[in-house]
Amino acid sequence: KGVCCNDADVKELIPEFYGSDGSFLLNSKSLDLGVRQNGMPVADVELPPWATDAADFVRQLRAALESEHVSSQLHLWIDLVFGCLQRGPEAEAAFNVFHPRSYDGKAEWQRAPSGLERRAMREQVQEYGQCPRQLFKSQHPQKQVNIS
Repeated sequence: KGVCCNDADVKELIPEFYGSDGSFLLNSKSLDLGVRQNGMPVADVELPPWATDAADFVRQLRAALESEHVSSQLHLWIDLVFGCLQRGPEAEAAFNVFHPRSYDGKAEWQRAPSGLERRAMREQVQEYGQCPRQLFKSQHPQKQVNIS
């Protein structure tokens, strides 16, 4: 639910969501994955109603990712994740700011004393992720596509 309703949830999908047969979404070995809060066992990933099965789900995600609409907007995502809107005043204006520890700051890790603080920093990165290095300082060019 969080990924659909929570603007603070910024997780991105792994490549398997776009280039596999979808079998990774199925608990085909009937592993004991625990139970949900409602007492029901955790099994296969619940798919949205527009997908007929796991393979169809992945096929539709791939089609959307490769669409002309997404291609024409991809430069905006690159600016947010790797480019000029990742840090500083531009990131603030784009509401693209994260906790300072989520950025790749080697100096902060080197200054952190060993022990509890260093362990807390590592756990925070493991739990919430880390922003990639900024690769571009200016706006990424838009891909030329034919939108009809």
